[in-house]
Amino acid sequence: MPDKNSGHGRLYLQAALATAVWGASYPFTKQLMSEVSPLTIVVSRAALGALLLVVLGGARLSLRDFRAGPLRKLFILSVLGVSAQQYIQAYALKYTLASNAGWLICTIPILVAGLAAALGERMGVFKLAAFALGTVGTLLVVFGRAGAGAFSLPSTTGDVIFLASCVDWTIYIYCAQRWLTDWPQAKVTAATMLVALVSVLPVWLLTGGPADYAAVSPRGWAGIAYLGVLSSAMGYLFWNRAVEGLGGVKASYFIYLQPFSSMLAAYLLLGERAAPAAFAGGLLILAGVYLVGLKEKNRAAAGGVSANA
Repeated sequence: MPDKNSGHGRLYLQAALATAVWGASYPFTKQLMSEVSPLTIVVSRAALGALLLVVLGGARLSLRDFRAGPLRKLFILSVLGVSAQQYIQAYALKYTLASNAGWLICTIPILVAGLAAALGERMGVFKLAAFALGTVGTLLVVFGRAGAGAFSLPSTTGDVIFLASCVDWTIYIYCAQRWLTDWPQAKVTAATMLVALVSVLPVWLLTGGPADYAAVSPRGWAGIAYLGVLSSAMGYLFWNRAVEGLGGVKASYFIYLQPFSSMLAAYLLLGERAAPAAFAGGLLILAGVYLVGLKEKNRAAAGGVSANA
């Protein structure tokens, strides 16, 4: 008889690896931005990610999946979740610290809860406290290095641009939870990456994108491999398995690893040292995320929503 605890242990490990890999992707992206354009990063990640997810992730795509109805939704999801989001993040990382990105990405659960409240969901004490902590924490991350009166390049404006990608991803989550709900998550992920690749490839070719590869250093190729193979393929493969096996609530706890992975990788790859104010702000953001997650856990335990939702 299979050991259930052992199976859960593997799923916990996969969730931890996925979030750690995603956290370290920001230093790799920042490093790669000195050699190629943001669009080349988007194309490279989508090409490698879609290929490996189709081969390894059990996506089971067919031509019928790309009919007009699903294709329209897939195109919107691909813009929100792949092409626009990755382009904005890469551009922002040209101007801000990779460790700041690791903290700011954790605002997404708070933003998701905020969007739900804006659309009519009741805002309780947990969410109000989460918003307060998240707002103060974000201000500390954004303005902690330059001071509250500064709003200029490089770091502060880069942080604000990166926050735009968090808003973008929040809208993606809202749409993904309501569209193609009969598709396995692995299939949605692979299909959106594939549609993103097809939609941005003509622009990339017309703007001379392939020429970027001619000047890529061995270190740059390592970055492309990391972002495409580990972050865009294996990260999603592990995460999808963890969510299916553990449920979204339990898997979401591993978001706490992401900023620390970003800081460690940023220090090792780029020599970055996080500002004390940004670190303090990041902890406040994580406290807000905890409150949002605690509320969801309580609702799931009470039978209000499925833990696997």
